[in-house]
Amino acid sequence: MTLSPTGSRLFALIIGIDDYTQEPEFRKLNGAVHDADSIRNWLIKDFNVPSSQIRDLRDKAATRKAIVEALEGLSTDSRIQRDDPILIYYAGHGTEAPAPKRWRWDSLQIQMIVPWDFKHRDGPNRTIQGIPDRTLGALLTKIAESKGDNIVRFYLHLFVLWHSSDLDQTVIFDSCHSGSGTRSESDRDTRVRGGPHEGDVPPDLDDDIVRSTGSTRGIRVPDKFRHHGLRSHVLLAACAPHEQAHESGSSGAFTKTLLGALNGANTTQLTYEGLIERMETLKTKVANTKPILHVAVRGENLVISGAGAIHGISTGSKFAIWRSPDDLKLEEKPLATVVVETVNGHDSVAPAPIEIEDEPSVTQLVAQLLENPRPSLSLYVPQAIQNMECFGTVFSKETKRPPLSIMVTEEKAKARVGLVYLDERTIGFEILSDAEQGQKIRHTIEPNADHLHRALDHLCRYYHHLDRVNKIVVTLGPDKIPFSSKFTLDVFTLQGNEEDIYVQSGPNLNVLGTGVELTVGPHNKEDLYGFKITNHTKLNVYPYLFYFDSSNFSITALYQPTAIQKGAEARPAPSMSGGDSLAIGYGSEGATPQNMALSSDNIDLERGYFRLYVSTHYVDISSMEQGDISVQLPARGLTKATLRRPHIWDAITVPVVMKRGTRQTPLRTIGIVGSRGNGKATFIEELAKSLYGNAVTALQTSFSTRFIKEYNITLSRPGGKSTTFTLVNLPAFEDSNVSVNSLVLKDMVAYLGTEYQKGRKFSSLIWCYDISKPRFTALDWENVELVKDICGPDIFGSIVVVTTNWNKGAGAAQRYAKAEAQLKGLLNEFKEIDFRRFGRFSNSEARERMLGSTPATDPLELIQSLLRKPPKALQVQTEAVDTKKLGGTTAGKRLRVKIEAEIRKQGEEIRYLEGRLSNVGENDTERNTIQEEKEDVKQDIIRLSETLENMEVINSALTV
Repeated sequence: MTLSPTGSRLFALIIGIDDYTQEPEFRKLNGAVHDADSIRNWLIKDFNVPSSQIRDLRDKAATRKAIVEALEGLSTDSRIQRDDPILIYYAGHGTEAPAPKRWRWDSLQIQMIVPWDFKHRDGPNRTIQGIPDRTLGALLTKIAESKGDNIVRFYLHLFVLWHSSDLDQTVIFDSCHSGSGTRSESDRDTRVRGGPHEGDVPPDLDDDIVRSTGSTRGIRVPDKFRHHGLRSHVLLAACAPHEQAHESGSSGAFTKTLLGALNGANTTQLTYEGLIERMETLKTKVANTKPILHVAVRGENLVISGAGAIHGISTGSKFAIWRSPDDLKLEEKPLATVVVETVNGHDSVAPAPIEIEDEPSVTQLVAQLLENPRPSLSLYVPQAIQNMECFGTVFSKETKRPPLSIMVTEEKAKARVGLVYLDERTIGFEILSDAEQGQKIRHTIEPNADHLHRALDHLCRYYHHLDRVNKIVVTLGPDKIPFSSKFTLDVFTLQGNEEDIYVQSGPNLNVLGTGVELTVGPHNKEDLYGFKITNHTKLNVYPYLFYFDSSNFSITALYQPTAIQKGAEARPAPSMSGGDSLAIGYGSEGATPQNMALSSDNIDLERGYFRLYVSTHYVDISSMEQGDISVQLPARGLTKATLRRPHIWDAITVPVVMKRGTRQTPLRTIGIVGSRGNGKATFIEELAKSLYGNAVTALQTSFSTRFIKEYNITLSRPGGKSTTFTLVNLPAFEDSNVSVNSLVLKDMVAYLGTEYQKGRKFSSLIWCYDISKPRFTALDWENVELVKDICGPDIFGSIVVVTTNWNKGAGAAQRYAKAEAQLKGLLNEFKEIDFRRFGRFSNSEARERMLGSTPATDPLELIQSLLRKPPKALQVQTEAVDTKKLGGTTAGKRLRVKIEAEIRKQGEEIRYLEGRLSNVGENDTERNTIQEEKEDVKQDIIRLSETLENMEVINSALTV
């Protein structure tokens, strides 16, 4: 946990609540105050923390206001210097409630801690609420911003042991998300720390706290993948969201086990994974914090759990074997040393030595890794470096340094990576593999044997973890296929609002699973990215996501599974169920969005790899992490993982290439809009035919949302030149359902506003209208208003109205011409609108009969002419960016008026039905029918009111 051994700089807030007698739904607890006092005593006794640096809130003192003020006080306390360790502990009831609709970005539920005055009156019409997860997240963010940029996100899984390895901020919640609040029938002394929540949570609860933290939460870091992900926090929950945390007697099971695990441990070295192990194997009370692995005797072999291929163990690895953890504690001589002959996914097998064969009664042992030979890394070393004294010292057989798994060559073509002789005082590095050409390595070292050995060991670890794969093919269904082929990793740009709620934006950047290529420049240097892992198997799995940076040979953990403490048993819960997906960076798992940018202004290209490990068994592979090669930190050891059943693992590698450049979005953009049946699809098909020579080849979608599609198109020009533009397929209203129209408009406004922020404007807009319709309908006029509101007066004159389906109907030319004249009359206020006729004709005679001397529109020719017009911003683009509200746009205001009118209409319908009810007897058979109609209308009003409320929330798709 890396708490200061002296404790002089540690500050703490400790909260314990037993007395819930004022709220009968939550039983009085017996052990919460006792646990809080135990934590306090632990800090004072073991860490010499002065009592003046500990803020205590117990029972009646732990009101909602007091807890919030105490958390805010940690961010403003002048005694707390930046990077001082901070511990926050809460023991009491927890609860779960339905999230207000505008909070529902990732989960329908929120979790809260329950203050002493929960549900007390707070004015005439309100009661005091719990403190929800998003409020706690905002308060922790304030602490991080003021006292250290480490806790960058706090999501839905509350009641946790929260840790930042940089700031040493630790938050402990011993309570549960929800529960009956009743005693266990099997144990009268056991109580559940949690209870039910009744009533709605106000949607504006703590808005002032949440919004005051700003939108970035300290994640705007120019270097990619630094100070993010798992280095910001690790989660250890007292229970899973659907479970209960218990107390037995006078103490909570979680806190009791936690303090027992911490007793005697060296907390300057104890990792959270190690803490889980100590909590799980508490009965052994082993203070040795070195990695300890369980060994089972299976006939003539030893099976070493938690030492498999996924951990990086290789054939030939050596382990020391002890009879028990007690022998380790007493530093007894090992019983034996064994060499691994078989490496499985999660365990290794070694022949049992004579010492163990002679004692058949021995069935359980422990082991520690002594040596792990890795596959040799091919290293190019020029003769000038081979002649240096440091090189000879490192590779001398007499050296006491650990051996390096390196094969030295003087041929670059045979090497993966090479050393570079810069001068007699400097050695550099270069990557030589074909897949990573162009990558520059800025780091250099002095020709010192210690520096050289550490750097080469760093390189060996980097490529060992990058290259290792599961060689065992598993059977899934009828075929034998790699386990990794059943998982996909999507990478998305993220966008967020002022409440730091992030959502996907744009297409999957891992195109067809082949890798991510980004052009990085001023246009996107602040962009944030998230990931989605999808499990296409029926198995529950644990995913682990790392980033391998080829520019400095660092390995960063972006996501590892949450560690769940279930009562007194430490047992992680699978992060992904079969057929499920996991959001990283924008979901409830707690990992932060990532910023991808070039690490230096002097570098124009950087390469790296996302590497996803999936396993059916929880393992600790955090030892893979390593920093920049210039840091050269020693690697951590393995941690025990107990073998319970056969397990499967595999890995996926996604290459990442970042190149310096400007925005690649085509400068010219044309929009095409129209509802179904109005010829838009036919127009696009004919455009594809003009481009590709047949009607079968469709335009390839380069980006899409629920209602919008983009097509990037390249047009050939004389002299071998070409023009690239984007055709944007925009929706229109399909009927008069205002709720559906709200969704259509919200998607369009969010998209157009976002694109405007990226510099995209429109040369023209094409509106398709079916001329063969018998009449111009009210829905048609709504779509005219929609197009007008989208474009605004500055660009509406650039609209082209394409009347379609001129080829339909025999002898209808006169009727269609009359309909066209009527349409022009309806739009006569817009003098500059260009009208074109379009249809698919079988031959020239058919076209002559329908169009006379008017030429038929060729889609390609029309597009080429429109591209000559200067691009302009659509009215709705500027309105969306300025207001960040759908209701702030002209189109949104018009739709709001319609929704309000519909609500009034439905209100009149309810009054009418109530009048009918007053004239119908209690036993009249018609009464039930009228009541059902009234209830349906009420639901319509609720739905319309929600639509009206949700119109204000488009800013989650617009950057601030």
